[in-house]
Amino acid sequence: MTKKYIQIADLIYKDKVGIATEKEKQELLDWLAESDFNQQIFEELSKGSGLSQSYEEYRAIHRKQVWEQIEHQIVSKTWRLSWQWLGYAASVIVLIVAGWLMFSITGRDEEQKKAKQVATITPGERKAILHLEPGKQVVLGGMDAVIVDDSLSGKIEQVNDALVYQVEDGIKEMKMNMLEIPKGGEFNVTLADGSQVWLNAGTKLTYPVAFIGKERRVELEGEGYFEVKRDDAKPFIVMLNGMEIKVLGTSFNLRSFKQDGRTTATLISGKVEVKTLSKNVVLEPNQQADLIVGEDRLEIREIDAESYRAWTKGQFVFRRERLETIMDDVARWYNVTVFYEQSSAKEILFSGIVERYANITETLKMLEKTGKVLFIVDNQKIIVRVK
Repeated sequence: MTKKYIQIADLIYKDKVGIATEKEKQELLDWLAESDFNQQIFEELSKGSGLSQSYEEYRAIHRKQVWEQIEHQIVSKTWRLSWQWLGYAASVIVLIVAGWLMFSITGRDEEQKKAKQVATITPGERKAILHLEPGKQVVLGGMDAVIVDDSLSGKIEQVNDALVYQVEDGIKEMKMNMLEIPKGGEFNVTLADGSQVWLNAGTKLTYPVAFIGKERRVELEGEGYFEVKRDDAKPFIVMLNGMEIKVLGTSFNLRSFKQDGRTTATLISGKVEVKTLSKNVVLEPNQQADLIVGEDRLEIREIDAESYRAWTKGQFVFRRERLETIMDDVARWYNVTVFYEQSSAKEILFSGIVERYANITETLKMLEKTGKVLFIVDNQKIIVRVK
């Protein structure tokens, strides 16, 4: 196994620095195609995750120490030190550790490991990052506080775990703020016009401090529930990934995460106008507009709209949802990483209701009761296995 990981590490390193031959690139592609686990390990090494952090930390060690470790533990003494080792040594270690992790997880008593490791996974909490201007950020959560209070920008404060804007009439300068909700967080904001927005984990909302002009325009990335204050003279417009939602006063839920591949508008009350590149549709309550991103294909369906705002009331509600979509929500809320042993697991459909602030085991047990999947928990990682 060690020799195989050394070979793969060599390919990964060459691919990273752009010196891999066409044959080597194909060998790497063949290895990636062997399993979802291989693909996810490669992706983890290529982005700012825990594994790539290990890669950088290992590279920071003194070069002599790196070589001595490899020579002592995994390399035959007949091999010569080459410049490639110094670059991909960390990949070797990371891959071996990752392989050992999979082997050790599947080889232990799973129930005992679940009980030991799940305690480290906690549900999300009230937290956010307010971006006031380039380079100036305020971490929200905890005690109430006045963030800004001046005649030019008005007053911005945190009250009862929410962000509140109060502005005076006559402000002419358009200043933009951005509220970012990290994984494992949620927050809500009252905008300058009195409209309220609840933001889910992994979401960003960009908006003006004061709404100037003939419209109120904001931009959303992720998931948000809106209760818009009516103003016939100044429509409220939300922009998100291929869709524009125009309202006068209403409540609706919007969702557009990159991994979903779709943008969804769900109307709870009132009316909204949904625009895409080629279509313009007016939604009635309990209707949903679903846009397939990149295809400009818009579908309208009748739904139970209240279930789509359940997350603002502390619940996960699944209505024949794909397991991958469910686990994406779980990953954002509990700040965990999900691995799939088989790609087929992602397409399994589930329905159910679970409390968001409950221990993560409640959600996983509910999904396991179907008899279709098994979850293995290790620290902040969840491995999904088809039964």
